[in-house]
Amino acid sequence: MMNHELSIFTQYGQFYIADKYAELEHDTSNPNFWNDEAFNDRLAIDNGILGVSIQNDEALANIEIEILESKVTEDDFSNFDHVVEGSLEIKSGKLQIQDCPNSTVELEIDVEPSWYRIRISSLNFEKAYQEDPEDKYIIKIWKENHSERKVFKRWHSS
Repeated sequence: MMNHELSIFTQYGQFYIADKYAELEHDTSNPNFWNDEAFNDRLAIDNGILGVSIQNDEALANIEIEILESKVTEDDFSNFDHVVEGSLEIKSGKLQIQDCPNSTVELEIDVEPSWYRIRISSLNFEKAYQEDPEDKYIIKIWKENHSERKVFKRWHSS
């Protein structure tokens, strides 16, 4: 298991999890990328790239990444505000965390070229609108065949 923690500056309420080669295959400005379903599920999906919606307005994404050997079996989501999974094909062997809108590579991780399942568990949304936002995005990644986006817990703002 590999762990990485980072805080990045990003804009437009999102950051990207991408294959290094993804810039050749996608257009995140296409209205179909952030369609209503993606917006509601807080996860946009296209070839080689996932868009992750963040809660705070300060453009700060606090991210924790875990590369796992096998599927995550955790099913208690009580500590999280929103939990969603999507599939991502990594053809290059390089998984990247990128900011928006520049797609600056904030972190690059070597992985085996394969399909991956990516779970984003988001927490501390109530503390997202302070000077030092505490919302956090825990990303768990493991090898798994492609399947549809799935929301395990949906955020409903109060």
